[in-house]
Amino acid sequence: MASRSLDQYHNKRDPVRTPEPFGAARPTPVSNGAHRFVIQQHAARRLHWDFRLEIAGVLVSWAVPRGPSVDPQQKRLAVQTEDHPLEYADFEGLIPAGNYGAGAVIVWDCGPYQSFDGVAPADALARGKLDLELFGHKLRGRWALVRTKGSDGKQWLLFKKADAPARAVEPVAAQPASVLSGLTVDELQHGVSRTAELAEQAQSAGGVRRPVSGAALSPMLAETAATPFARAGWIFELKHDGVRVLAVRHGASVRLLSRTRRDISSSFPEIAHAIARLPCDSFVLDGEIVTLDEHGVSSFERLQQRLGQTNARAVARAAIEVPVVLYSFDLLGVAGLDARSLPLLTRKALLRRLVPQVGVVRFSDHIERDGVGLFNAASTHAAEGIVAKRADSLYVSGRRSRDWLKIKALKTADLAIVGYLRGKGSRKDLGALMLAWYVDGQLQYAGNVGSGFDARTLDALRARLDAAVRPTAPCADVPREFAKLAMFVEPALVAEVRFSEVTERGYLRQPVFLRLRDDKRVADCDAPPRRRPTVEPTPAAASAAPELRLSNLNKVFWPADGY
Repeated sequence: MASRSLDQYHNKRDPVRTPEPFGAARPTPVSNGAHRFVIQQHAARRLHWDFRLEIAGVLVSWAVPRGPSVDPQQKRLAVQTEDHPLEYADFEGLIPAGNYGAGAVIVWDCGPYQSFDGVAPADALARGKLDLELFGHKLRGRWALVRTKGSDGKQWLLFKKADAPARAVEPVAAQPASVLSGLTVDELQHGVSRTAELAEQAQSAGGVRRPVSGAALSPMLAETAATPFARAGWIFELKHDGVRVLAVRHGASVRLLSRTRRDISSSFPEIAHAIARLPCDSFVLDGEIVTLDEHGVSSFERLQQRLGQTNARAVARAAIEVPVVLYSFDLLGVAGLDARSLPLLTRKALLRRLVPQVGVVRFSDHIERDGVGLFNAASTHAAEGIVAKRADSLYVSGRRSRDWLKIKALKTADLAIVGYLRGKGSRKDLGALMLAWYVDGQLQYAGNVGSGFDARTLDALRARLDAAVRPTAPCADVPREFAKLAMFVEPALVAEVRFSEVTERGYLRQPVFLRLRDDKRVADCDAPPRRRPTVEPTPAAASAAPELRLSNLNKVFWPADGY
C-alpha cells in the first residue's frame, strides 16, 4: 500500500524549535487487521481533541473541538488536518510558543482499532465513511467517521454507534488525565512534577533516605489460602493472570525486571515508555503485566504471544495485536527514599499519586475488609481470584509471607471421558484422561487431565475404560499427536474437573480431576460460553511475518499430563 505524504506536516514545523517527532511516512506493519488510534488533548489557541488513525503508514488526523462523546445522539464536528508521522501517537509534551499548534499535548486515549465492516481503512477513508471498532482505555465499541456532503472534503462527523448502553458519565469529564503520564493537560501545561511531593510525603511517613538497593529488586511473594474471608485490618485486590514485574526508573533509565531479574523492557516497550512518562524521576513499583479481554479479565494465554519477543518489528506488531497494561499495586521506593518499611496502605496512597487510574500503567485498587464479596464478584466475572493483604504489612523482598495470601477462584465443569493416555512408572497404565464437552451440539475435545487421582480411582477407571474401547475418537478436534498414543473409549463416563480457565482453542487450563459423576449424563456436558478475544489473530497475519514463528503451538511434549 502506498504511503501518504507528510509534506504538509513538515512544512508547518521546524524540527529545531519543536519537540514533535519528524519521522518519515512508511508502510503500516503487517498485522491482523488491527491498527493504532490515538486521541490527544491539545491546549492550543483553542482546546480541542486530535483524533488520529494509523492508515497507510501515517496518522490520518481530525481536530474535534468538543471531544468524543459516548452518547450515540451526540455527533461531533471533526475537521481533517494534515497527516502526522506514526511516532506522533506517543507524543506528549509542550509545543513552544511561536510554533504551529503551540501548547500542551497529552495522550488522552489510545489503543488498537479495526474496521468493523471489513473495508480496508484506506478504502474507507477514500469513500468518506469509516465504521470502526475501538479498543481504547477509555473509548471502546463501534464508532463512525462520516464525511459531510457539500463541504470541502475536510468536514467530517464523529459519533458513537449504538452498540451498547451509553455510560452515565462522559469520559471526557470523568477521566481527564493522560493514559501515559496521568497528568491533565493543565498540569502538563504548568510543568507539574510529583517528585518533591512524593519525597515529602514518604519522608513524613517514615521512609528512609536511601535508594532501593539492587539486592532488594525481588518481589514480595504471597502464600496460598484455600478460602476467602472478611476481616478488619486486611485489604483485598483482584488477582491478575500475567507476568510479575518490578518497574525501576532512575531519570531517563527504565527497566522492567521479571521475577528472575531479567530485563524484559524490550518485549514491552509501551509499558517502559509509559513508566518514563510518569511525573516522578525516581521510583520502583511492583505490578503485573496483563492482557485484557472486552470484559476486563486477564488472559495469560493471549499474553504468551508477547513473551520472549525481542525483534523490534515483531514487537511493534504484537503491541497492536495484543495490547498490554501494567497493574501496579505496590511501591518499594520513590524519590530516593526506601518505602518498604512503610505500612502497605501508606505505600498504596503514594502509588495512587504516581500512576493513573486509567492507562497503560494503572493503579490496582482494593477494597477493605470484605474479601468474600470481592471473591464472589471475581468468580462471577471469571477473574483468576483475589489477593488478601494485611493493611499494615511491610514489603519483604524476595520472600513469601503470610501477610499476603492468594486465593484462586477456580472453576469446575462436568466433561465426558473420551479416551486415555498411558503414563510412566506407577501410572504407566493410565497417565491422563482425555476429555470432551458439547459445543453447538457436537462433542468437542477439551484437553487432558493427569492429576488429582488416587490409586483406587485409577484402578476403577482403568477397568471401566477398557470395557468401552473403540477404534476412533468420538469427538472432534483431537490433536494429531494423540492419534498414536490414545486409547479412545465410548463416551459414557462423566468426570468433574477443576480448572483455572478455558483457552481460546477450547482447552482446559490447569485441570485437576475431582471425581466421577455417575449421577450425570454425557448429554449434560455442555461447554461454558466462550469470550471473543478483543483482537483475533488470523493465519494470514502469522504467515506474513518475516521472523521465525512456531509452527505448532499445540504440540504435546508430555502426553501423560497433556502439556
